[in-house]
Amino acid sequence: MSEQPLWEAPSAASGSDYGAGAERLALAGAARRVLNAVRVTAATGDAVARATDLLEQAALLVEAEQMEGHHRQGVMGDLEAGFESRDPMTFFPYSPIIGRLNPVSPPVEFWVEGAEVHGRMNLPAVYAGPPGLVHGGIIAEVFDELLGVVNVVNERGGYTGTLKVVYRRPTPLLSDVALRAWPAGSEGRKLYVSGEMVHAGVVTATAEGIFVRANRQLIDDLPHR
Repeated sequence: MSEQPLWEAPSAASGSDYGAGAERLALAGAARRVLNAVRVTAATGDAVARATDLLEQAALLVEAEQMEGHHRQGVMGDLEAGFESRDPMTFFPYSPIIGRLNPVSPPVEFWVEGAEVHGRMNLPAVYAGPPGLVHGGIIAEVFDELLGVVNVVNERGGYTGTLKVVYRRPTPLLSDVALRAWPAGSEGRKLYVSGEMVHAGVVTATAEGIFVRANRQLIDDLPHR
């Protein structure tokens, strides 16, 4: 597990730049920092105007060249053929949940222990729902990713069919929250996975998911734009 702050840690295992280069990784990290800073800023007047101008300039620079194909959509491997690495942070670098090359991804980190996927998160104010607490929708999206990764690392990738989340206790912001998910059986193309979030030794939320094994034709039919 990485000892770096989650905002900065690129990967629990490899420290990889995901083939995009250290500059792109740094760019995504800086954008992530800006998102949170904008959310909590009390700045007014000239400072806001200057920041807006700088961000507009940055947008023009990075909009000048864009990716094409599945890379643009964040697909980095073949769900049926499997992935070379069992490090989730490596094979989903553009994920909106754990992708270090995606600036909207929250500070969440996953790693593999046997058939299970473990993780941690420590979410800032940009992910707030009720005062001081993580938004319930953010909890659900983290679970969707966590449970889905269990299938991928066990070479049984699939798409979310149903996801049931039970909110047992409030999940706090700015606090370490432990994550764990594990296989819970299968039936034909259906894959069952369960998971939990734990803060200070107390389960704050649980999830049960039913995933459907990837269909090769469906993948082939995706637009390559």
